[in-house]
Amino acid sequence: MPTTRPPEASTIQKPDIASRVQHEHRDRTVLVLHEAIGDDARADEQDTLIQRDQVCEALNTLGWNTRHLATGLDLESTMTSVMRFRPACIFNLVESLGGQGRLIHFVPALLQGSGYLFTGCSSDAIYSSSHKLMAKNRMRQCDIRTPEFFSLGDTPYPVKASNRWIVKSVWEHASFGLDDGCVVKSVDAAVERIFACTRRHGGEWFAEEFVDGREFNISVLECNGRPQILPMAEMTFVGFPPDKPRIVGYAAKWDEEAPEFHATQRIFPELPAGLHHALQEAVMGCWKAFGLSGYARVDFRVDADGNPWVLEVNANPCIARDAGFTVAAQQAGISHDAIVKNILEAAGVTNTPAGLQKDTLTAGVVPGQFA
Repeated sequence: MPTTRPPEASTIQKPDIASRVQHEHRDRTVLVLHEAIGDDARADEQDTLIQRDQVCEALNTLGWNTRHLATGLDLESTMTSVMRFRPACIFNLVESLGGQGRLIHFVPALLQGSGYLFTGCSSDAIYSSSHKLMAKNRMRQCDIRTPEFFSLGDTPYPVKASNRWIVKSVWEHASFGLDDGCVVKSVDAAVERIFACTRRHGGEWFAEEFVDGREFNISVLECNGRPQILPMAEMTFVGFPPDKPRIVGYAAKWDEEAPEFHATQRIFPELPAGLHHALQEAVMGCWKAFGLSGYARVDFRVDADGNPWVLEVNANPCIARDAGFTVAAQQAGISHDAIVKNILEAAGVTNTPAGLQKDTLTAGVVPGQFA
């Protein structure tokens, strides 16, 4: 797909000081912003529309008027529409632009520069965490354990012939391109798979050392100005044959007809104190290292020795009602409406309607503490 340059900053009209002040006096409207979804979109992309509708429903329940807007690569047109709506806040659900995950940070950068309140992480946090190679280098700098990795531009390649590798997209999330064939048994096979994925899907790909162990998805919700770790979810692989890679691939997430969809099951186990503490420290380390805010999710594998390895940091995780983030919140007694309310408040919206008391929004969560 050809790249499209964003409009020069000077061509995008920005709200003046008076209109920024008017944001606080605008009618109670939240604009839900998401990427434009085509008729031929993949299942993970179509899920954006479900998430949009459910977030709008929660906002309506909380007393907000809602509008929603689909954005593509014409960001000048998007900003013209935003200024016409003049929302009190923009609920940012954009995960890609023009089908490219590498552009995920464009919208928050534009909103920051224009002075609008918006939910979720800053453009810097989204960019540095979404680029998986950059994210892993950042984790290394901060002494956060993450598996070894390499891309085609790295020479010489690692000398670990006996280890297994998993080939992933650098930018795309939602298990895009992940199937049983992405787990290989040598560096040479990983290089071959990278070339194959590039030919088939386009984009950039890399290989990560495969940690054959338990898998955890740990969600964080900012409550009252502090990151709170939600109950820790473990993905289990029920009935997987011994030779089948224990991964949550694309079919396991999105194909309801696939056996993996039903065999990958989420649980919330009691964990040994040492493992629980190690996971919590790593999550808080990521929150601080990437400057996360609002809400996020950190994905782990835990090896046979009980060591947690951070795989990815998702600065804009799905918050649909059936998403892992929402299920974890429900384990803590936090409703979907309360998730949305906390995310709005973390964005700086201080005039949310009364009705849900603060003490009901944080029941059962684990206070996160920076090391």
